[in-house]
Amino acid sequence: MDLKKKMTAGRLAGLSAATALLLHPLVAGQALAADGSTTPMRCRSVGTARDADVASVLQPLGVHLQNPDTPVGLSCTPTRNGGPDVNFCAGKDPVHGIAVIGRRPMGHTCP
Repeated sequence: MDLKKKMTAGRLAGLSAATALLLHPLVAGQALAADGSTTPMRCRSVGTARDADVASVLQPLGVHLQNPDTPVGLSCTPTRNGGPDVNFCAGKDPVHGIAVIGRRPMGHTCP
């Protein structure tokens, strides 16, 4: 492997480890804030930890959820609550751009 490829691989490995550390508090069962509030999000994809597309993002990061039916949003950005683009409610400390753990909205509204 040439030097440029080794450097890129090293950066990606470091990013994955850092991302896993950011996600760890969510995996430990603190998916929602103490008051149950969530952040309205627009996600590219919404599924559960057992879905292949979600697993393909979580597994390389070393993230394993205790409940495989936990809702997960991928490639999410915050949006206005109640807007038609809300398709996910992110829990405590969402990690924007990667994966967020939370719940599905009621209609287009997050609590």
